[in-house]
Amino acid sequence: MAGERSALRGLTVDLGNTRCKVRVWEGGRCQARGDFEGLARLPERVGSWLAGNGAIEWAFVSSVASPQLAERVIGVVRSLVRTLCEAPDPGLENLCRVPSQVGLDRLYGARGALELLGSSAIVVDLGTALTVDAVLHRPGERGSFLGGAIAPGPELQARSLAEGAARLPLVEPIAGPPPLGRDTEQAIRSGIGEGLRGAARSLVEGVARQAGLEEAPVVLTGGARRFLLEPHAFTDRPLREEAELVHRGLFIAGLEAVGSPAPWG
Repeated sequence: MAGERSALRGLTVDLGNTRCKVRVWEGGRCQARGDFEGLARLPERVGSWLAGNGAIEWAFVSSVASPQLAERVIGVVRSLVRTLCEAPDPGLENLCRVPSQVGLDRLYGARGALELLGSSAIVVDLGTALTVDAVLHRPGERGSFLGGAIAPGPELQARSLAEGAARLPLVEPIAGPPPLGRDTEQAIRSGIGEGLRGAARSLVEGVARQAGLEEAPVVLTGGARRFLLEPHAFTDRPLREEAELVHRGLFIAGLEAVGSPAPWG
């Protein structure tokens, strides 16, 4: 029965303060993606999208949104699936000093990396923030989340410069800017783009060294990851790119929570 249930379709929902990411999984593959920006009619928009994506067995939800918004979105999701599981245990030993302060997205990303590689890894997630985390693989045991580093992502850096310096304009960051900016806008783009690549490289090496994972590969994810690929920021270390790393970790954690084996590997 468990084997049959694992083949059924599952849903992962990553709900933020103003954005909701929804993924449909089938046979271990992400089959459909829904990304919803802003709060206006968010529950209704999510519900309409789900209603057009067929029968779903399970929904696994991770939320950092306000309780009011989370209740509304989760209520819509619950009405359209057979079983809903909120914030499933990531299945990792969390070795941070205050485990409760670690964002679930970082833990699910780390779990996704372990499932993807079957080895220790340095997880780099570049979106609103740049996070660099170390996860230790131990055969036959739960993996360990060792901690990591957090820095501002490209858009956050651009806004901070515009808000904190009276004569600097707000610019849209781009991946791979020329290092030598010949006007203020180019100089800001260069500082953000080149600075992110340098910060990511330095943090990866520092985190790996302190964690005792000097040979560990990098698993790269996040909506702004192109800033670390154009050009390649990790030429001296094996790299695996995985767009849905956090959702993958959330899905495997959710399957464990409902007692079903993973449909891959």
